[in-house]
Amino acid sequence: MSKNIEQTVRDVMSIILNLDAAEISDNTSMDNTPGWDSANHINLVLALEEEFSISFEVSEFELMVSYFDVVQVVSAKL
Repeated sequence: MSKNIEQTVRDVMSIILNLDAAEISDNTSMDNTPGWDSANHINLVLALEEEFSISFEVSEFELMVSYFDVVQVVSAKL
């Protein structure tokens, strides 16, 4: 998997979720990240679509519940 994809996802997540990018790991998820609510989930998906020039299906953004999952879904689209 491309380190560029991972770092770009980490950077976008840090901005949208107001996190330190260095603290985002595979275990960072909606369950353990207070700022990652349903509204910010939509903002994250929109920001990732813009950043990578891709679009997600509803079923895909329902899968994107952790950093690891987000990287997997984005990678599959590229």
